[in-house]
Amino acid sequence: MSTRVKLGHHFYYTVTVEDLKSGRMRGKNVVLEGTVEDKPRIEFLPMELPGYRTVFSVAGIRIEFSGSPCLGKGDKVRVYGRFLAGDLIAMAIETEKALFIAEE
Repeated sequence: MSTRVKLGHHFYYTVTVEDLKSGRMRGKNVVLEGTVEDKPRIEFLPMELPGYRTVFSVAGIRIEFSGSPCLGKGDKVRVYGRFLAGDLIAMAIETEKALFIAEE
């Protein structure tokens, strides 16, 4: 099994893209490092809280984050979240300059 890191009250397994694509990490808390491949899409959700959802990809893995972090194409990120059904639902995104955390 991969190494574990702690952020807040949760532990996350450090994984590679191959680990995620194999499906053996489905349903687990993971941390993935990489570069934002495309322009993040920020969606306004008027009927839901927190009101914004950001969607982007790292190494072909789709990532969703509840909120609107300051990210751009080419940024190096470390994403903490739960891997479900081929997507990574991010709880935190760490960049070189900031740490963005979603409410639990």
